[in-house]
Amino acid sequence: MLETVLKAGKESGFSTVEAFGEKIWRWENEGSDQPLAAHEVQSNRLLARAFRDSGDPLGFSLSNPDARLIKQYFSTLSSASGPDGKKNFAYLLPRTFSKIKLAIYDPGIEDWNETQVGELLEKIRESLVTFPGLKLKKFHFSRILKKTYLANSLGFLAKYKKTHFQVQVAFMFRDHVLELSESHTYFSHFSPERLVARAANLLGALMAESIPGTDQEFFVMSPEASVQILKEFSSGLKLDQLGGKSRVIGASSKVSILDNPAMAEQTGSVPFDDEGTAAEEKYLINKGVFVAPISDIRTAFVKQKKSSGNGFRDERGIFPQVQFSNLYFKPSVSSMADLLRAAGKGILVYLVKLKGFANSANEYVFSAHGYFFENEEIAHPVHFLFKTTMRSYFLHILDVSKELRFFHNRFNIGSPYLLLQGRCDPEKKIII
Repeated sequence: MLETVLKAGKESGFSTVEAFGEKIWRWENEGSDQPLAAHEVQSNRLLARAFRDSGDPLGFSLSNPDARLIKQYFSTLSSASGPDGKKNFAYLLPRTFSKIKLAIYDPGIEDWNETQVGELLEKIRESLVTFPGLKLKKFHFSRILKKTYLANSLGFLAKYKKTHFQVQVAFMFRDHVLELSESHTYFSHFSPERLVARAANLLGALMAESIPGTDQEFFVMSPEASVQILKEFSSGLKLDQLGGKSRVIGASSKVSILDNPAMAEQTGSVPFDDEGTAAEEKYLINKGVFVAPISDIRTAFVKQKKSSGNGFRDERGIFPQVQFSNLYFKPSVSSMADLLRAAGKGILVYLVKLKGFANSANEYVFSAHGYFFENEEIAHPVHFLFKTTMRSYFLHILDVSKELRFFHNRFNIGSPYLLLQGRCDPEKKIII
């Protein structure tokens, strides 16, 4: 089918043609008791991007395509408009691909035994016994097999397959309900015990009474809290969104942030992006120094840069857009205990949510839930608000731990524990 796209595009008068195919099989199980309700969804999507000798590209998307429809759509594109004389980036599309071996495919998905889902649910239920009062409200499991194909008329031709397993669970403790999600490329990587313990820690933090301010100077961000903040700041690490409230100027020398699609066993990993640029590790910030933002071919062309290999298509778009793969803080050799020991006392933050923005457009206001700690011992829960800017937050990171954890939400994002220094102003507002 890709060959049909390339041939039909050339016959319609386009000088360069790109064909992208994606076949997805999704199986889902849902419920809280046996037997679990199950259903299956399949999709077969084909997208084309076509360039004339000059001007912006044109394109279309088809579900369950056939040769007749492909030729019909190219005929429509061909008569839509002529070249406008503006130089385009077609010549920058990759021509060859070097094979990269990535552990992102679990072969067990193709001879799946449905009892595995029930066993996972049962292990979660068994783990609840360790935390009296913690209840399971909802369970949803999905397994996805995706096969991706890419070709262009410059000679590029490659494909890969990838698996994605996801558990979404709603837990209840007293009057609080919390939904958690966990994703892996291999089913065996799920740990029901850790998932339940994580739920207990987070729901315990929600039991806190709000405080208007605190004299605590040090804050340890858990990986889950840290990735929520990094997600809010992430637009400042894209070439097409630099500036405004998310602009990166500098960071602490302890901070290195990478985007790496070549990580084994991570949900954001791919051997090449949706434009064919090969996967490779790249530093966005290296020891506090801003190196380069991520980009796709189009954005890099406009800014006269080289693509970082971050051009990905979403479920609705025809053309690739700038998106992360595996974005994360580089871990160090310090442990979480080392961070608590260095702080002496402070707040260990488990949950963070963006509330809005302060008087300055650059200032983010976050709601945070966590626990007081002193002498490496966790004490009572606490809830507070704090405000920060992207620059100030990165500059006030004193140390980074070695316990790197990833969470998948649109893209994969990871962090170790972070030790930050903040202060409480005269109006009892915490500032980092």
